[in-house]
Amino acid sequence: MKRPTCILLITACLAVQVAAAQTTTAAGAKRSLQVQPERSWPDTLTDFEVDNLGNLYLISQQQQIKKLDNRYDSIATFNEVRSFGSLHSVDVSNPLRIILWYKDQGTLLLLDRFMNRRSTLDLRQAGILQCNAIGQSFDNNIWVYDDLMARVIKIDEAGSIIQESPDLRILYEQPPHPHKLEDFNRQLYAYDSLSGLLLFDYFGAVQKRLPYKGWQQIQGHGRGILAVGNGQISFLHSNGIDSNEWLLPTAWTNIRKIRFFQQKVYVLMGQRLFSYRLLESLE
Repeated sequence: MKRPTCILLITACLAVQVAAAQTTTAAGAKRSLQVQPERSWPDTLTDFEVDNLGNLYLISQQQQIKKLDNRYDSIATFNEVRSFGSLHSVDVSNPLRIILWYKDQGTLLLLDRFMNRRSTLDLRQAGILQCNAIGQSFDNNIWVYDDLMARVIKIDEAGSIIQESPDLRILYEQPPHPHKLEDFNRQLYAYDSLSGLLLFDYFGAVQKRLPYKGWQQIQGHGRGILAVGNGQISFLHSNGIDSNEWLLPTAWTNIRKIRFFQQKVYVLMGQRLFSYRLLESLE
């Protein structure tokens, strides 16, 4: 007479275990980023940037750069679109000194906050023959990654070398080929989507290497960095350990670039730029 009781007990225990497993799976599932649409720009754009003052930089198919203030009023335009070839990227991490990088020509063009040309720097004349990434430094100099020499190098506006890292070919059997340098919160992040993330101190010494792969872009934010890749947003704390993750909204398609500023997020989808309000903290 005790057998049915045992069977019922075992069945009940299994049901509890299944329910617990389902609860754990649900709790461990990634949530989607919560945003609210704000506005869009009808222009056909190839790229954009946003600086830490909220100024927006819209880059047209003709490589014209239009600067908007944080109320989206036009305040300056850069029109020297044919002088230096194809524009590779724009660095606006210092709003008072904008850097345009013409990678194929090995040239950096430095602009003031009104988008007027201040100076031109030929990296090849500085002895840097194969630059793979650039970034502004906290002390108003410029970081470059020399892929030929496998070094992170800091130079001034005249192209003089201030400091450089050790040869990464000595440190690693397979040296990285970073395509992004981000100087943020007293650290230099060098990212290669195939080999991971390198953290340097301000003297060019390697602190650690982290195996985060597959990101398309990184951006300094709060107390760490935000990364976009593999269909999600990742926040990595500056300790390189703690992280949060969100799935990209399903309505975001054909994404070319994402940038965050305070409680806003800008998304370039195809050739059109959209802005959204973040409804949650990313730290």
